[in-house]
Amino acid sequence: MPHEPRRVRIASVRLSEVARIAAVCALAACHGAKDPTYVRAFHEAERAETAGRYVEAAERFDGAAAKAPNARERSHATYLAAKMLEHAGDNASASAHLERIAHEDPPSEHTPRALYDLADLRIAHGEADRGYADLGSLVEKHPSSGLAPHALARIASHRDETTGKKETLAWLDALGERLGRTELGETIAYQAALRAQATGDLQGAHTRFLAIADRWPYPHGSTFDDSLYRVSEIDETLGRPEEAISHLNRMLAERETASLIGTYQRPRYTQAALRIATLYRDRIGDRKKAREAFHRVYADFTTSVYRDDALWQEAELFRLDGDASAACARASTLVREFPDSRYVPCAQAACPNVARPSKSDAPKTCHDYLGRKP
Repeated sequence: MPHEPRRVRIASVRLSEVARIAAVCALAACHGAKDPTYVRAFHEAERAETAGRYVEAAERFDGAAAKAPNARERSHATYLAAKMLEHAGDNASASAHLERIAHEDPPSEHTPRALYDLADLRIAHGEADRGYADLGSLVEKHPSSGLAPHALARIASHRDETTGKKETLAWLDALGERLGRTELGETIAYQAALRAQATGDLQGAHTRFLAIADRWPYPHGSTFDDSLYRVSEIDETLGRPEEAISHLNRMLAERETASLIGTYQRPRYTQAALRIATLYRDRIGDRKKAREAFHRVYADFTTSVYRDDALWQEAELFRLDGDASAACARASTLVREFPDSRYVPCAQAACPNVARPSKSDAPKTCHDYLGRKP
């Protein structure tokens, strides 16, 4: 959360200079800022920042830090001074400020951010080893920070490039033993499962992804749906399409609809529904279940951009089974509900009785690849 004086400055830009300073001082006093020199220094720092005088702004923020009423405000002012120094191109001084915050005891709410920014500076300016060590400190010491998953992913990618994915997997497994019960545990487990899959251990990855879905289920597990989707991909690769479908159905069983504004729809849901239909069609050869699954995408996923695709695939499957009437009924629905769809000319070509809507931006002709058998 930004410091209160900064928020007041933004909210009161139309006040006179005197009134604005008075408002800042009054509010700061309510939050324990007894020394008016602190508020004045903070306000002057913000003015310098707005004018682009970053060195001066850093000096003023340092002055505010020296007069801060508590450790939280001191850390905040020091962090802002570091950012001003970075803007001014003085990376050495910026790093020194960030280092000071990073090693505060006890740590402040700015400590993880300082470690992350310090890592960025060092990696960008020829000190990659120290920078990745800073990210490692963030992960180990502040696993509950919102920046910890990003730091972990960066370290893992760096290790992939420098030592290989198998070594990264071993490192992640060791890290999981130490931090598996923290808020970072799910991210560690998921990153490890990705490496197992990438290194060719498909059954091991399958086991890992399923364990993630079991331990961190919906709705709290952020990788629940991704894990089950990857399990389905592995099952297909290993020749187990029925199992792949069962895992996708497990994911979709958790799907919710919002009664008011908004959605609970996760990105993988529509993919999973389409994948079920495709598996029935291409891997199992059950056209009836494939038609039903494609129709489910159209009927249930009412905000999906793939509804016309699903209707067209359903119509094609009816056509392949010799049911021209059902195929054209689906094609007619497609043209009526999606007049701009790329499938409109295809529907007309397959079903001469289906008329093109009077207002339609659909293509004039059916592209060959759309008319091929599914």
